[in-house]
Amino acid sequence: MNITRRGFLQGAIGLAGAGMTGALTVPALKTLLPPPITRCNSDDAHETLTYKKEEGKWYEDKGGNIAQKEDFKLWDVAIVNWAPKELEEELGSCEIQLALAKVPSESGMEGLGISIDDGNAMMMAYHTYKCPHLCCKPVFTPQGKSTISGNNFENMFLCPCHLSMFDPLDIIKNVDEQGRDVMAAKLLEGPAPYGLPVVPIGEKDGGLIGLTTHLDWLKYCGQG
Repeated sequence: MNITRRGFLQGAIGLAGAGMTGALTVPALKTLLPPPITRCNSDDAHETLTYKKEEGKWYEDKGGNIAQKEDFKLWDVAIVNWAPKELEEELGSCEIQLALAKVPSESGMEGLGISIDDGNAMMMAYHTYKCPHLCCKPVFTPQGKSTISGNNFENMFLCPCHLSMFDPLDIIKNVDEQGRDVMAAKLLEGPAPYGLPVVPIGEKDGGLIGLTTHLDWLKYCGQG
């Protein structure tokens, strides 16, 4: 059988490619590969909760500053940025936004928020970055009338896309779509499969920080 020079070269290239693929399965040779690309700038990582720059909000002059519990009056809600280094590894995100709120203290909030005002109020953070339904951003709504039930409501998180409503005062254990326990603001109505997850928070050097102890609660809508 005659083998042309072109055919010989094509065969040689194919064998070389197969050989390289096999070589890379050897653990020692994997060190020859370049390191994985890191999207996030580690210098920008921060566990602190910093105010989002938003005009027309009560915190508009605090944009970029670290949130402090003394900034808040009862039922004040602010959108804050959170970018701990663990986010990229666990969720594939460099930064997310949370709703930070001062709310009346209720059972179920223990260990998740910061108790203030002699135990009468709590600082809490809610994962309004993604609704568990179809990933829209729930919005804190001081009052309104539900288009689903027709009932009037006060101080709820409402998803503008499909009208799921979450109660920030009723923190309960839910089970997500992957069977994991999640502490969340109770779903009152709408198509969301479960409540709006909370993010545990703490205090450091006078400022508020988000805790990364339960990032698994946020693994939905393409995160994690």
